[in-house]
Amino acid sequence: MRAVEPLCVLVIEDETLIALEIEDMLEELGHSVIGPVATVTQALDLIEKLSLRPDAALVDANLGGQSARPVVDALRVTGIPLVLASGYEVAELRRLGFTDPIMRKPYTAHDVNDALEALKNASYP
Repeated sequence: MRAVEPLCVLVIEDETLIALEIEDMLEELGHSVIGPVATVTQALDLIEKLSLRPDAALVDANLGGQSARPVVDALRVTGIPLVLASGYEVAELRRLGFTDPIMRKPYTAHDVNDALEALKNASYP
């Protein structure tokens, strides 16, 4: 598997083991990681205070039982492309108004690489 060029990726995930796993996957693919952060409040604080703008974000759609919608909206405002990571069905996420690319849990390093490649090829403000 050929990784996309190195990116700086913001990781927003509430499950500690999954967060550590995604961090390891990203680093093995040659990317740098900001975070991970686990709550909507932590994510919004971090996005507001970022001194380095990440190239992309991987966001769990549900953070500790709370919708990640405010985080997704903040990332859109700042123009940071994102992929939602979720165990929910794609149709359910679409029904909830999430329109961003979705990576279904459980995912592999190959899935992460493909998602980042898709973001690289998409146009964002």
